[in-house]
Amino acid sequence: MARNSHAAQGAVVPPLKGELPPPCRRDLNELCRFVHAAVAREAPTGSSSPVDFNHVLLTGATGFVGRFFLRELLEQNEGVIVHCLVRADTAELGLERICNALKDAEIWDEKYTERLRVLIGDIRQERFGLPMAIYDELCRQLDAVYHIAGDVKLVSSYADIRGMNTLCLRSVLDLCFRTRLKHLFYASTMGVFPEYFCNFANEFSQSRIGDQMQPDLSVMKRIFPVGMLGYPWSKLVSEQILLFARSAGLPVAIFRLPSTRFASNGFVKADEITTQLFYAVAGMNVAPTGFSPHEINEPVDTLARICTAISNNPQRKYVIYHCCDPQPAYEEYAFDDFGLYWKKVPYGAFKRACLALGERSPLHGTWPLLDYVSPYWFSERSAVDGRPITDRTIHEDCPHTIEWPTVLERHSRCHNWVIRKQEEWPYQLPDIQLNFGHLMERAGAFAKNEGIPFEAAYPDWMQCGIKRLVQALNSPKSDIKETGKGQVAFDLSRLLRKNAALAGELHRHPEISRENLVRPVFIVGINRTGTTFLHRLMARGRRFWTLRLFELEEPVLPAGNYGEVAHGPDDPRRNQAESILSSMRATDVFSGVHDTGVDEPDEEFNLLRLAFGAWVSSVMYRVPDYDQWLAENGSREAYRHHRRTMQHYSWQRRQQVPGEEREWLLKMPFHLKELDVLLETYPDAVFIQTHREPEQSMASWFSLVERIRSLSTNIRSRHELAAEQLAFMSKMLNDAMLYRTSRPELEDRWVDVRYSDLIKDPIKIVNGIYDHFGWPLDPGSVQAMKSWYVRQANQRRREPPHQYNLDDYGLTPESVNDAFGFYREFVGSRGIT
Repeated sequence: MARNSHAAQGAVVPPLKGELPPPCRRDLNELCRFVHAAVAREAPTGSSSPVDFNHVLLTGATGFVGRFFLRELLEQNEGVIVHCLVRADTAELGLERICNALKDAEIWDEKYTERLRVLIGDIRQERFGLPMAIYDELCRQLDAVYHIAGDVKLVSSYADIRGMNTLCLRSVLDLCFRTRLKHLFYASTMGVFPEYFCNFANEFSQSRIGDQMQPDLSVMKRIFPVGMLGYPWSKLVSEQILLFARSAGLPVAIFRLPSTRFASNGFVKADEITTQLFYAVAGMNVAPTGFSPHEINEPVDTLARICTAISNNPQRKYVIYHCCDPQPAYEEYAFDDFGLYWKKVPYGAFKRACLALGERSPLHGTWPLLDYVSPYWFSERSAVDGRPITDRTIHEDCPHTIEWPTVLERHSRCHNWVIRKQEEWPYQLPDIQLNFGHLMERAGAFAKNEGIPFEAAYPDWMQCGIKRLVQALNSPKSDIKETGKGQVAFDLSRLLRKNAALAGELHRHPEISRENLVRPVFIVGINRTGTTFLHRLMARGRRFWTLRLFELEEPVLPAGNYGEVAHGPDDPRRNQAESILSSMRATDVFSGVHDTGVDEPDEEFNLLRLAFGAWVSSVMYRVPDYDQWLAENGSREAYRHHRRTMQHYSWQRRQQVPGEEREWLLKMPFHLKELDVLLETYPDAVFIQTHREPEQSMASWFSLVERIRSLSTNIRSRHELAAEQLAFMSKMLNDAMLYRTSRPELEDRWVDVRYSDLIKDPIKIVNGIYDHFGWPLDPGSVQAMKSWYVRQANQRRREPPHQYNLDDYGLTPESVNDAFGFYREFVGSRGIT
């Protein structure tokens, strides 16, 4: 017979050690004999190269996993025809089943229809129940088979599940060997490994799953009783049959898929055990001890994309692929971080509470499985330890970069999906709360983890600010969305976590408090006046330190190894920041308005928010009660906290380059709201203020605030929002100019920059700023600024323009300019406009 020239002949898969259970051994022997007979029956021609695939067969196209494989086969293989084996009375009804499956997941595209072929059949029947003429045509026509179909019931004996999951391979293999060899791509499971199934807990805490590894049969027999947990046995037997077929020349790839219950767009499988468990807990507000958001679960669309890409790679080297993300979590989360404050009880108490609900419990009928696995699934294993699984094969044979969503992205997207689909969702939605007492309990856990007293991380003045903000957010005036409440809760919890991390770092390194901050430079000016542009332009020079967005999002490097990894490609804060921004949809919000690249210098928005006593929260949320409290109490403590945090950043920089001294270049429009407090905190500060006619900038600002707030709150009225923000921004700027007028002795510390001049000749403006303050400007810095300016201009041309109009917000240029009356007089008297 013709040998396969495309199979991964170099990949070595070790044989199984030990004896399979008798029913598994009998099925394996029978199907191996079938392969012998198929090989002896005829000499098929060789297989096609994956680059020449024209026709492929897909089983399980209407299943949870199969629908995403279908989408990827059609998207990644332009021109390929996908034949789908479907159970239905007619081809029309079969196509309808396929369309509905993809539409349910919101991945259907009408263009798919022309490349779909529906085969009415059943994988359990000989030749799939197809007429001989159609079967023979498939044998001649197909290049590959993607066998995804299967019975995924975890609690099922091997005897009950073997027909669907193992014996059906007879027809699959007959098809693959007949007439011409076909590539066979098989969806197996990571669950053949007891250590994976048991979450690497308890006796499996030191286990490791390596490349092309086979499971330990003796451990399988102990953990997977054949009469109860037959699913992993059915997959393992199928794998052995395929490995035998490979030895006979068939090109085979086995994809061991992880647990999966969701897609990256949030689509959730309602009848999957971990989904049922989550909503059982949510419905009672009671959780078994050890229940964690860090479940072993990967997005099904990412899995399908990886496997399809590997199948299309003619140079693939391996046979078995562990398709999962083994990387450790950046930090440990609890459901409390998402506003889900559930009482923790022993597993037995949790089960009794569920049983009291009878059939109304989402876990009804699942107790045989949960009773068996509860010692493993509800262990206290830390997510930051990662999973000891080698994923080298998928990275080497997948031709594109593999990106896994983080736990934050998963929970955010799935929650938003369920909220959108709540009318058809079968379970009660979780009760997400913003609760000061629970937040303080979580804060206590953060402080304990850092080994510091509670008061060291959360002094009384900060607790007061947190309480006021939570009260304001819970007020009907804030109008928080149901879809936004979890995000708000997570945001507050994350601020508490960061404060504890900063206090912990100070506890370990008390010398931080002795860091000297000399003559910091503050770029101020209301939003949309060129502050970001000027900040990032000047950051290219060698004179200043600036704060990158990723370190503003995560001010403390967990391992404290600033000298080795900070700001480099291995700095874990970068990926964490990207994850947070993605989960908050920040890229969408700021598209065309503000570049959210995590390596770019950014304003101290998040730094001031750490104190729970600054005006930045008034932009994110509509919190009039909090605004009133803040106006009465001021931001003095917030700015002191700002300085203490900046001392951390200075200390961190000096861990990278010992002895280096630079000035900080900072940027924050809301500093104009607290100039007196800022100068009290930084007595030698200097300022660069950008100016633009308010009528030209305010509509853009209204639009930005609307986008930011729409993530978590209902926008009642654009006119109301504009009136609120116009009053806030005009008072801030008018008062700031009044302060400048009252302090003429400080005017030499100010440089005023007209927006139009900045856009026309930015390098000239920078030269003027340096001259004013007596700073030398070296040619290297000038060249770096010019290079960045060219790149930035090209990028801006590619971005969609930010659309806004004062008319949309019920305002006129005259009404806006009138609100900024004193400011316009101030700049006019200086010839700025």
